[in-house]
Amino acid sequence: MSPPNTTELAKTGYAAYGESTGHRNYMGHPMPDWDELTPAVQLAWIAAAGAVAIGSLAQLSGIASPSTDPNVGDVVLVPMDRSINNGAGMAPAVVTRVWSPTTVNVRVLADSDAAPAWRTSVTFVETLDHVDSSAAVWTWPGGES
Repeated sequence: MSPPNTTELAKTGYAAYGESTGHRNYMGHPMPDWDELTPAVQLAWIAAAGAVAIGSLAQLSGIASPSTDPNVGDVVLVPMDRSINNGAGMAPAVVTRVWSPTTVNVRVLADSDAAPAWRTSVTFVETLDHVDSSAAVWTWPGGES
């Protein structure tokens, strides 16, 4: 069984909210079904569910928070398959989206002629030591092995 995705978590949260309020919104009006929500409202619920899930997973797995919050444009390091990175086990990546202090999207800058890869929802780790090359993690420069 695979873990739920953020949309499924958002739908579960929305349903739980409805159960707790008698299916009334914050203004006391009847809540629409999930499929009747505007895309913007659905995305807000998805973002909230993702933030809760990421925070919970990080806490449960003992993942530390970085000492400095990432920003779009920051350069971080990600693990890399040595066979497509000129023998190096890590590569720089530029942060393209910040989801939380521990989770970002990045554009990987491999040391090869391959097009840069996107990685989404990568999670902060203190070091890349003993991390599989396909792990969805990042660290600050200086946290490399």
